[in-house]
Amino acid sequence: MNIIFSQVDQNYIKAKVNSGFYSNATELVRDAVRRMRETDDLKYAHVMEALDLGLKDAREGRTVAYSPGLLEHIEKEAMNIALKDRKSDTGV
Repeated sequence: MNIIFSQVDQNYIKAKVNSGFYSNATELVRDAVRRMRETDDLKYAHVMEALDLGLKDAREGRTVAYSPGLLEHIEKEAMNIALKDRKSDTGV
């Protein structure tokens, strides 16, 4: 397999190898792919955990009927949480 990187990425890879953090470019790419795979696996596990929790709630009768008002409420809550998280990410 041959991979072509942009000049910016090539420079980054060379800098990492030259710093001694990786022995060669192949090692860096393998590490990057491994980390990507781990991240994907973790995301999948979280989705499955949330799905299991939702199914358990449904089986136990903990559900709410859908309505446009409910959707608006959920959207507002999600936006507030996202804005709150964004503020906490600034380090201030």
